[in-house]
Amino acid sequence: MSNWTLLTPYWLCLMPVALAFFYRRYRLQSGWARLWPNARLRFPLVLDRDTTPTKAHHYQPMRELILLCAFILFCIALAQPVQTGQRVERPQNSDPIDAVLLVDTNITMVLRDYFNEGKAVQRMAITRELLSGFVREFNGQRLGLSIMGNPPYHWLPYTRDFMAVDDAIQRITPTLGGRLSDLSASLKLVSQRYTSDLNKIVIMVTDSSLQLGAEPPELAAELLASKGFTLYVIAIGSTSIEPEQIEQAGFVYEPVDLKLLSEVAAKGSGTLFHAQSIDTFKAALTTIAQRHATAETPPDSLHLVTVWYPLPLVMAMVLALWTVVSERPLFNRRRRT
Repeated sequence: MSNWTLLTPYWLCLMPVALAFFYRRYRLQSGWARLWPNARLRFPLVLDRDTTPTKAHHYQPMRELILLCAFILFCIALAQPVQTGQRVERPQNSDPIDAVLLVDTNITMVLRDYFNEGKAVQRMAITRELLSGFVREFNGQRLGLSIMGNPPYHWLPYTRDFMAVDDAIQRITPTLGGRLSDLSASLKLVSQRYTSDLNKIVIMVTDSSLQLGAEPPELAAELLASKGFTLYVIAIGSTSIEPEQIEQAGFVYEPVDLKLLSEVAAKGSGTLFHAQSIDTFKAALTTIAQRHATAETPPDSLHLVTVWYPLPLVMAMVLALWTVVSERPLFNRRRRT
């Protein structure tokens, strides 16, 4: 079902004025000069020609009626008639956050100390899968991606193209940034390359193994917090592993250093999450998203609107142009010799 409405109906108030004006001209049945006697002194070249009692300047009811219709159509166009159609749901506003994903790529990310249905799964494979799900469900403003390595590097700046971020995540592999990682330099890189006026968070996924760096990572985390970031650390890997699982790990086992990562998260005004399993990893990402989610608002909807003001506007312009052209000698009288 569709309805008609006017967006600016106050323009229709000009219509009674136009009717009164043209009615006065109809009563006088003379040129424009008699309607504005004082205006002749200011615009003599325009209005003095109406004082000449020629046939061309006699009152022409049909021409005046067309001119009145043109003026009324102009008023209707200014009132902006629209036709409202079906309602569509308006998407809810996204959360006012910008997030940076900081992913460790040192050699220990090849360890297979996660188990899915009894099958050993690589740390990096789980990281890619769960971060990809986080990106697809992300409701914030922008996402960025950096790689922890030696040296670290800035991969994607803040972007609203979440598909590009997801595609980049799928291409992360162990040793992409080198066999070892510099945790302190990685955090400094984030603080230098990402700027935002919104709520800024950093999600760092690391197993803290084989870290380099001349400076303590706690100082870099403090710098990050001083620039308004909140640092969330997701620790990958177990602190211990069963002897029968060591053979499935596929590498000399390196346990995660929870003490170091806990201190780094605290200095970064954030929280440490220990992803002991696939479920706890997923729960950590869900918790981070919920902490910065805005309150849900009731679903809203909008009407589809079809604008119709161009139609009366074009008609008014055609009628006004006709009144001008019809006054020329070619149409009203013979050319004077």
